Amino acid sequence: MKTVILFIALILTTGSFALAGNGETLLDRIMHRKISYPESLREKGIETTVRVKVRVLAENQLEIIEIDSDSKEMKAAIEKQVQQIKIRVPQNLIGNTFNYTYKFQVQK
Repeated sequence: MKTVILFIALILTTGSFALAGNGETLLDRIMHRKISYPESLREKGIETTVRVKVRVLAENQLEIIEIDSDSKEMKAAIEKQVQQIKIRVPQNLIGNTFNYTYKFQVQK
């Protein structure tokens, strides 16, 4: 039986509602695209939820405020992925924080 991977990205975004549909949407799409289930951890069958809180510091700079997971390996892998994200953001996003929740599951 093939192994089916479930990768569910739940986005919980905080910030000003006036920004909705502007740069937030762009940041959300980038975070969806750039954060993925690490192959090595999927093969090990590691399943967990990872919560990521980032602040936009400047263009191409995200500050990781917090990463929470019950798996140290997953936490480190996702931290590395977030650190590699480069994004051009509108000025009105600078200083705002955003929360993302990723649930990584392997189903057989």
